[in-house]
Amino acid sequence: MEIQLKIDWVEDMEIALSWNTVENAENYHVYWSDRNTENMAYKLVADTKETSYVYKRSTHIPHYFKVAAVVNGKEEAVSAVTASAVKRQLNPQREKLNRGLIAVKANTGIFLGWRLLADEVKGYSGTGVTGAEFKVYRNGKHIATVTDSTNYMDTEGSETDSYQVAAVSDGVEAPASEAVCAWKSGENYIDIPLKIPAGGVTPAGQEYVYHANDMSIADVDGDGEYEYILKWDPTNSHDVSHKGYTGKCYIDCYKLSGRLMWRLDMGVNIRSGAHYTQFMVYDFNGDGKAEMAVKTAPGTHMTIYAENGSVEKEFYITLPESDAARGVTHEDNYVCSAQDYYNYMASRFMNWREEPEVKAGNWPDTLEECFGIERRYEYPLKREDAEALTDYFIKEFAPSKSPKMSWISSRALSLKDRNT
Repeated sequence: MEIQLKIDWVEDMEIALSWNTVENAENYHVYWSDRNTENMAYKLVADTKETSYVYKRSTHIPHYFKVAAVVNGKEEAVSAVTASAVKRQLNPQREKLNRGLIAVKANTGIFLGWRLLADEVKGYSGTGVTGAEFKVYRNGKHIATVTDSTNYMDTEGSETDSYQVAAVSDGVEAPASEAVCAWKSGENYIDIPLKIPAGGVTPAGQEYVYHANDMSIADVDGDGEYEYILKWDPTNSHDVSHKGYTGKCYIDCYKLSGRLMWRLDMGVNIRSGAHYTQFMVYDFNGDGKAEMAVKTAPGTHMTIYAENGSVEKEFYITLPESDAARGVTHEDNYVCSAQDYYNYMASRFMNWREEPEVKAGNWPDTLEECFGIERRYEYPLKREDAEALTDYFIKEFAPSKSPKMSWISSRALSLKDRNT
């Protein structure tokens, strides 16, 4: 009895297998693995009476299969291992982080932990991903090789020892990571010194101070190490359902060392409260350095600090000159709801051909041409046609420009039906 296993076709998320019929076989066992090594334990993924099977998993890596025929309750024949071709191409945007090695004092020595980088992953196992091995060095001397983990307990280590790890892939050792010592706190935490903003007094005479609030992390300067983006809230922060003043909201960016890289003073036009300053930190433009997306207003002030703590640059958001020319002052309070924004867009679209840039020939004559779609409406647009194009812009056109636009479109979908 011989089983001839073959791969019929491979798609992005499916692999079709088939094999010949084995005489007296009651059923067939299909085994899978993501690696074909001498001691690899294959996983049973199907028990079938058919002579074909479709395995569903991403095909950005090769998959390995073998099939066994079951006769009288026992596996009597096993096929040779057959590998699938790589079909799916993944091009994810990844952070370019360093090894992230840490050393922490524990009761039994020094605990080490580090990152397994994406290009070091070779496959998967029952306990997680599999990949490179690591050599561990204490004070420059090799003390261990870790084959199935990204941590190690050095029972002979001390707080004064320095540690490095080096990845080993296919027998080739990569350069070792930067040396680290145990955290100076002597415990399982690290202190990041913060620069607390000065408190103040509201026009009503209420004193307030600041407390650390929400935090996010990202590699802001592209050095492979995370920075810490921290929001400060005053003790008098509250929602608009409560009357009264609030202190200003601040957002800081710190290095792990406690160095303050920049501070964003949101200004008096951004209220301090749980629902006003949600900030998203991500590498939106793909340049390897994270940006922050947050709502600002006239009066918002950014200060960038040099390594020695001196002010390097300052930026201000001021009242637009065009608004000031129309008589808008800082005494006014215009709050634009989602419905307001939707109505504004539809009104602009209704008068598209009156836009100065359209009249000057710098912008296309129709919105359909702007969006790269077939002509649908007559101009000037009727209100319902302008709303239809507004829906298309928000739900389809903007998100199609880049997957990263989802942070905008997710807040803008179905604005016509919302009133918040």
